[in-house]
Amino acid sequence: MQCPYCQSESTSKRGFSPRRHQEPLQRYICKSCQRLFNERTGTPLAYIHKSADQVERVLKMRSEGMGVRAAARVEGIAHATVSLWEQRLVQMESEWSPPAPEGSEVTVEGDELYTRVGENRPASKASAGP
Repeated sequence: MQCPYCQSESTSKRGFSPRRHQEPLQRYICKSCQRLFNERTGTPLAYIHKSADQVERVLKMRSEGMGVRAAARVEGIAHATVSLWEQRLVQMESEWSPPAPEGSEVTVEGDELYTRVGENRPASKASAGP
């Protein structure tokens, strides 16, 4: 396993990271920089205490049009957690979305799904009906 801090290949296993109600993560130590890490370090799943399968299921539900609160209810987690996972994924966009090849065009197609960003605002009086 490559060290996410110094990119050295000189690493060795160093026990497990305990996790409540889940399988523990293998811990590694870098022999070059002496830092501890696990397979999630430096990825969008770092510091997420849920399984990768559950994160994938929730994000799949959201991409299929299910609401934030509905997806959270189905998985038994807080709706704020779902929003945080989405924000983290967007912040890592440059790492999972490669640039377009030189000299070619890219077509981006959207779906009817959208996510509101910001705060709820009351409807203006001008748009309110009689």
